[in-house]
Amino acid sequence: MLIFKLMYLIRGYVVICSDVINSEKLLNILRRKNITVWDVQKKDKGIKFKISYEDYIKNSNLINEIVKPVSKRGAIPKLKKLKLRRGFSTGVLILIISLYLLTSMIWDVEVVGTNQTNTNKILAFLEENQIKIPLAISNIEAKKLETLIYNNFDYKFVDVIVEGSKLIIFIREEETEPAEIKSNEPSSIISSKNAIINKIIAKSGQPVVREGDVVYEGQTLIMGLVKNKNSDDFMMVPSDGIVYGKTYYNFEMKEEKIRNVNISTNKSKSVYYLKINGNSIKIIGDKEPYENYNYREKVIKLPIVSNITDISILKGTYYEEVIKEIEIDKSTAENKMKVRMYDELLKRCDEDSRILKSTINFSEDDEFYYLIAQIEVIEDIGEKIRIFPVLEEETKEKMEE
Repeated sequence: MLIFKLMYLIRGYVVICSDVINSEKLLNILRRKNITVWDVQKKDKGIKFKISYEDYIKNSNLINEIVKPVSKRGAIPKLKKLKLRRGFSTGVLILIISLYLLTSMIWDVEVVGTNQTNTNKILAFLEENQIKIPLAISNIEAKKLETLIYNNFDYKFVDVIVEGSKLIIFIREEETEPAEIKSNEPSSIISSKNAIINKIIAKSGQPVVREGDVVYEGQTLIMGLVKNKNSDDFMMVPSDGIVYGKTYYNFEMKEEKIRNVNISTNKSKSVYYLKINGNSIKIIGDKEPYENYNYREKVIKLPIVSNITDISILKGTYYEEVIKEIEIDKSTAENKMKVRMYDELLKRCDEDSRILKSTINFSEDDEFYYLIAQIEVIEDIGEKIRIFPVLEEETKEKMEE
């Protein structure tokens, strides 16, 4: 219905009032002439209705004989009145052309996802490739521009979109990968966590801890420095091995006994906005008609108008919801907390880890269920790091100091 009203508002319509006693006969005459009639309202004396301005012009002789139009409304009747006012009409035409040019041009470029230095490099690169502001939207090919930037910069992801009169470039930079340690490079194995040593399997390198020792994060477990068999000198070697440690993880969780849940009532109300260049102007409807609601939006393109300008209709719908209290039973809450606990444990441990012992205690009060747990795990705690030789000159300087 909204599109129907907008169409006749642009094309124009005529409001007609008639004091004819037999109003049905009048309407039948108009319909036989293929004249569309709408918004028919019965009055104390006669009726009131609307017809299109186009139908009125074609059948003006007939209509003027039987009824008299009250008013002519819409864009076309107004424009016809302005034919003699050439200056005003020219100004309106220039304004329309200016609005069209403004909405069909890019006036700003925004780079998202990187620092200012890289942003300046991208903007300079665009100027080098004859992409300068202002720029016609029709001259922008998003896919080609994405490929151009991607091929000339080391970015993981590039996305280009045009939003209104702004060109937005989304960037995701390459993540720095940790340097790989080659098998023949000198290295040591350190502890990645606080733990109690359970077992050491050293294939190369010198173990510096024993089973039962308490170690801390960053402490050396297998040293890549061994004594030369033929001399008293030490040499660096690549360490290799597995160190199993006993680690402990503590968890504290809680779950509500009564939870508020939003439930739909199947009632809804809509609000309409006129959207121009990213800005929204409310036309019909009320904002937030319900205390609790779920809001959704839908963009409605206007025929012809949306194709040449950045103008559309935004429909927002509010779906009413009521808050209902749901009681959570004890077993459901305990199972939910245990699942969350084990999910968190998987994030902290390796896939090859093994649970030795679990101590889980549940409790409750008037509002919550509680879980307090300690999980004992056997896991590989070794982390390989590269080691570098100390130069003799640096050693002498340290000794002198």
